Amino acid sequence: MSEKKKPSDSEVFFLPPLRMILSFFDRENKSRRRNQEADEEQKRAEEKTITELIDKLSEQEDETNDRV
Repeated sequence: MSEKKKPSDSEVFFLPPLRMILSFFDRENKSRRRNQEADEEQKRAEEKTITELIDKLSEQEDETNDRV
């Protein structure tokens, strides 16, 4: 009875290579960075259109003030 029971099916543990784990996080980081860049680009485009609209409105206002 001093024998310890060993499981008949030996378990195999698989550890993925470190490169595989790091590449996963690298992909995640790159996609997050791309999304942030796209968001910043969209904000810049929106700011540009807003400033253009403000300029147009101010020009129209100046024209109407000159007429009066």
